[in-house]
Amino acid sequence: MFRRLVLCLTLLSSIATYGQLHMEANLRNNHLWRGIEVADGLVLTSDVNYTFLNGLVTFGFWGGTNTEGVYKEFNNHLSVQYKGFSFALWDTYNFSKNATYNNEEFFNYSAHSTGRFLDAIVSYRFGEKFPLLVSWATVIFGRDRNEDNTSNKYSTFCYLEYPVYKQDKWRVDVGLGGAFALKQCGSESNFYGDTSGIVHATISVGYDLAIGGYELPVNISTVWNPQADRAFFQIGVRLVSF
Repeated sequence: MFRRLVLCLTLLSSIATYGQLHMEANLRNNHLWRGIEVADGLVLTSDVNYTFLNGLVTFGFWGGTNTEGVYKEFNNHLSVQYKGFSFALWDTYNFSKNATYNNEEFFNYSAHSTGRFLDAIVSYRFGEKFPLLVSWATVIFGRDRNEDNTSNKYSTFCYLEYPVYKQDKWRVDVGLGGAFALKQCGSESNFYGDTSGIVHATISVGYDLAIGGYELPVNISTVWNPQADRAFFQIGVRLVSF
């Protein structure tokens, strides 16, 4: 028993020794996510995470709020990356004031009453000669239920992204995403819309702005949601990254 305890402590010590702590903060004019405007107004988002096992595993916390204090979000995330493959779990809890679901019980993990959702994401980025990103994300738990609250819909978002231009400090990416429910439960409604279809089309332009010795990556995105007949514009800047 004692030898096992020593072995576990040694392993944890090794992880702590060879891991890296990271922090990032971004400022944007809104928060867009998979064709949905989650919040408008100035939005500050931040992430603190710990990467270990030579960058293979990352665990962290992501949060966001807007200047009005109406939008508030706090997420836990865990990911495993190997070469071009990535598997991630995002435990998302949006506790904004005007939420139409349970937004007052952070530790509620009851399938019938929780206000959170668990998103499982599998993605692959091809090599440098063809750097296409392919992603599949399914809501496997939480507030993605049928009308009777008896079953999950398992809403799924499939996404393709490709960098069409990259030179010096400039980069341009285009992306296309569609959504549907794996378990339709009598209708095509899902987490992202009333029917299955394209919910996210984007063109994103980025530039690494240098002010003195300080670098401020700036990004401008246009996002269209054909299914909802909506379009969004976003400009953002990464304030810090360590």
